[in-house]
Amino acid sequence: MFKGFRDLGSIRLLSLVLALSVVSPHALSQAASAGDVLVLANGDQLTGKLVSEAEGKVTFHSDMAGDLSFTWDKIKSIHTSQKFAVIQQGQHVSLKTPDTDVAQGTVVIQDEKVEVNTGIGAPKEIPQKSAEYMVDEDSYVKELHGKHGWSYGWGGSLTAGAADVEATQNSRTFTGAGSFIRTIPGVTWMDPRNRTTADFSVAYGSLSQPGAATTKTNIIHADAEHDWFLSPRLYALVDTSFDHNYSQGLNLQQIYGGGLGFVVVKTPRQELDLKGDIHYERQNFGFTPGIIPPTATPNKNLIGADIGDTYMAKLAHGLVFNQGLVVTPAFNTPKAYSALATAALTFPVYKRLGFSLSALDDFLNDPAFGSKKNSFQFSAGLTYTLK
Repeated sequence: MFKGFRDLGSIRLLSLVLALSVVSPHALSQAASAGDVLVLANGDQLTGKLVSEAEGKVTFHSDMAGDLSFTWDKIKSIHTSQKFAVIQQGQHVSLKTPDTDVAQGTVVIQDEKVEVNTGIGAPKEIPQKSAEYMVDEDSYVKELHGKHGWSYGWGGSLTAGAADVEATQNSRTFTGAGSFIRTIPGVTWMDPRNRTTADFSVAYGSLSQPGAATTKTNIIHADAEHDWFLSPRLYALVDTSFDHNYSQGLNLQQIYGGGLGFVVVKTPRQELDLKGDIHYERQNFGFTPGIIPPTATPNKNLIGADIGDTYMAKLAHGLVFNQGLVVTPAFNTPKAYSALATAALTFPVYKRLGFSLSALDDFLNDPAFGSKKNSFQFSAGLTYTLK
């Protein structure tokens, strides 16, 4: 009886040894490929997933600490089990770029070198400082070969603010603004093909008191632009804008034009564009409030130009700064020139919610009779970021 148990135990032990000899190498292989490994310069080791790298900033998802960011000087080595596309400085990627032009495969980073195991021949070595972007294989294939619907690539923000005073004087103020942008492709590591932007801002206010006429403020601005990139930095554009300013007696100013733009600075954290157009402009005037007797101002048909810039910067601690300036000379009526300047600073509050401070200065050199040339508004409000 005991001999039978010993024989049965020997058989089970032998079976376990055989199973381990077959399964163990596979299990170890799976364990080794279960995640990416990042070793910091101080010797600390993180296991998880390399998310991306852009211009020397590495984003790594740690199983214990979540998403972390490091610069190259803080990293000793990285070994990935997933495949990446490594895009080098000065390399332009578009839909026409052959897959063989971009190194793709698992990555080993150490000794200031990026080794890409492409699966064909020896690993390809790239100097670490030349690896401008590292993109995971799924994202790379999706951007180059995936189908994108109308909603693809949109981003922007909405801002609103309000104030109400009920006393001897009754005062109500509302401000709102929106900024929307769609860039195709929607990633910074590919050359852009086209871009659409649209913006609007509204300021409305009323002030009333016994025995006096109600004073109103009503300022509306809206603009839109579509760009076609002729090169990674040069683009052709069509644009339009609309302005209404009750305080200046301007019922409606409308502009329709086309021109060129140039991207002077472009990094993941900032972009500066210079642009200009030739356009048709129509100004329709009403009567300036409070002018007695009311005096009509002739409407104008103008041929002019827009010359200006747009600038965006992502600052420290999640702050975002936006600035724009447009100067609008009129060729056929030189005194009817105008200008528009905007600036906004957004502070992060919680997730996509933020707090925004913004200013808009609208200068009209030839306004309605009796109106001031300059109209300035400052507003503060809550901002919701769409993307």
